[in-house]
Amino acid sequence: MAWMKRTAVGLMVAVLLAGTGAAVYVQRSFAVVDGTLPVAGLRQSVRVQRDGADVTHIRAQTPQDAWFSMGYVHAQERTWQLEFNRRVMHGELSEVFGAATVETDKLMRALDIMGAARRQYAGLPLYAQEALQAYSQGIHAFHKNRPQALPPEFHVLGAQPGGATGAV
Repeated sequence: MAWMKRTAVGLMVAVLLAGTGAAVYVQRSFAVVDGTLPVAGLRQSVRVQRDGADVTHIRAQTPQDAWFSMGYVHAQERTWQLEFNRRVMHGELSEVFGAATVETDKLMRALDIMGAARRQYAGLPLYAQEALQAYSQGIHAFHKNRPQALPPEFHVLGAQPGGATGAV
């Protein structure tokens, strides 16, 4: 009977330790929303604030810095969503989800979504291309110097941002 009590206590301690470790990890995966964060790639300082409704407001001196910051904030707050959408558009869901998404990958590749996006990008005015480049550079800056842990989805699925190539 005493061994059952010790086993039960040991199991409870193990569960509590595992739960604490998981909670700390998940907390570290949340976006950094307070303080000053130096980010390479900005031309001037940018102020990012969230209001009471958690709506992000970006104040920048140049449009490029505003677009860059928007990309950084999106990557900071929506890393998994950006990665999932990137995989959908490239037809790479099966690398993470297996056979269940092969038909979706085939369809997306047959539709040449990425080719269509490249053609549309090439037809955009220069200012729009520059805005998209700055936005993309903000995403890359976040991933290059990610100040926090990846969201749990990446670990559960064994994925990395940018897939096998490392491109975001």
